[in-house]
Amino acid sequence: MKKNIEVKCLRIILFVINAIAILPILLVSLYNVPSADDFSMAFEVHEAFISGGVFVAIAKAVYMGAWYYLNWTGVYFSNALTALAPHVFSEHLYFLGTWIVLLMFTVGICYFLRQFFYGVLRVEKHLTGCITSIIYFIMIHCMPVGLPRVEIFFWYSGAINYLFMFGLGLFWLGFLLKIANAEYYKGYKIVLVSILGFALGGANYMTSLSLGIISICILIISLIAKISGNASLEKQIEYRKYSVVRIAERFSGFRRLVAPAVCMLVGLMLAVVAPGNAQRSTGAAYNPIKAVLMAIYYTFDAMLGKWLTWPVVVLMMLLIPLLWKAAGRIKRFYGFDHPVLFIIFCFLLTAASITPPIYATGSIEAGRIQALFYMQGMLLLILMVGYMCGWIRYVIKPAKLIEGDELKRGKPGDFLKEAFLGENASKVIVFVGVSFIVLSALALKPEPYLFTGTAAAMDFVNGEAATYRREFDKRLEILKDDSVKKAEFLPYSVHPQLLFFSDITDNKKDWLNKAMAEYYHKENVVLKP
Repeated sequence: MKKNIEVKCLRIILFVINAIAILPILLVSLYNVPSADDFSMAFEVHEAFISGGVFVAIAKAVYMGAWYYLNWTGVYFSNALTALAPHVFSEHLYFLGTWIVLLMFTVGICYFLRQFFYGVLRVEKHLTGCITSIIYFIMIHCMPVGLPRVEIFFWYSGAINYLFMFGLGLFWLGFLLKIANAEYYKGYKIVLVSILGFALGGANYMTSLSLGIISICILIISLIAKISGNASLEKQIEYRKYSVVRIAERFSGFRRLVAPAVCMLVGLMLAVVAPGNAQRSTGAAYNPIKAVLMAIYYTFDAMLGKWLTWPVVVLMMLLIPLLWKAAGRIKRFYGFDHPVLFIIFCFLLTAASITPPIYATGSIEAGRIQALFYMQGMLLLILMVGYMCGWIRYVIKPAKLIEGDELKRGKPGDFLKEAFLGENASKVIVFVGVSFIVLSALALKPEPYLFTGTAAAMDFVNGEAATYRREFDKRLEILKDDSVKKAEFLPYSVHPQLLFFSDITDNKKDWLNKAMAEYYHKENVVLKP
């Protein structure tokens, strides 16, 4: 066998690329400043910190989560974390918001994909790492240009509510997969994952609804597996004529996850019936049926159009050989028997995520909603592509399902095949990889904001990020000067594409102005005309 690209080496290369690409984002976040809801949502916690210190501020944040539940919106967990913003303690700690949410997302996506591919589907660990790295790059750096990047990475009130919760939700799902797939597990893990599930019920409705749907599926599978498992032998044979029973029996480990799934659904129901929801809005923008139909349309439009930019298409081509190789191993344990069912489920799960904002407001134009819609939809789209790779391989060359312990009797040549991609796959990886580098180099000169990482580098190199921070610091001197009761500021001279979300206006009665004035104990703040 010819030694082609070693999977381990490819994994290291892809990891290094991701590490380098994320550095500009972390660097430019050092120049970020709070705005809009960062002041209004964090005001009470900031006051508590000034008067009582860190622990009093944390307790106040918990209280504010409950207060917002009763008076504004039901996402109690998101609201508590939004109130506990880094700039509460110091405006110069605002950058920690970006670092924290990116860390949570990175841990969440990597842990989930490791448990899904390596833990459950038994894909080789280095191949799992390669697939994870490319997915990570697509989700972070191919994010739609504009406010989606600003609100999901850099604006704390949006990032903590959406990206952090999404990452935490993926981590929760990974934890569930690990417990379901384990031969033995300790009871305290069920308690921890149940508590986390309840907390995630109070995350943003896009994330919590998606996790709620998955929780319902877990309960249905568990119920079917229990009924089938407790039936007589004759009944079991009769039940297995149905595909849903065979699927449920294959995932019988989900019976361990009943408590976490129930806790998650309880949290979601509490969020839905929150008194604050009724006070915030007197009625929905659309009826439920129209909201669902609009969500399906938007999902079609995004998955088959808007999201398929040339970088995403090329990176998908880079993924396919890796997913093809992974499918060749997976099919020895799991048959890809239900491609239509899997695709429909993933598609509808994506559509479900945007149904709440459509139902409530009639729009998904907010950057943070667009960003999370892209992230969840892109992840599921990639999983659909992977399933189709497996289905094609399964149909072309069916393989007998084998038990895990049969791997111990594998031949040395089998392990060598696992270590290398293969001649044809290696050629594709090299060709597509080089093509992506060349195309990116050509595109970045006229369009430097093409990727999130290059956009961050551009905001830093052109000096706009530093200027933006310097001008905010000048404002801060006035805002913290107790002798000044009415503050006037010049507008920002720059609007860094990744950092700038919003600013106060020349109308002192604007809610943005009122929020800042209250936060810093001013009679009013206003921009000079």
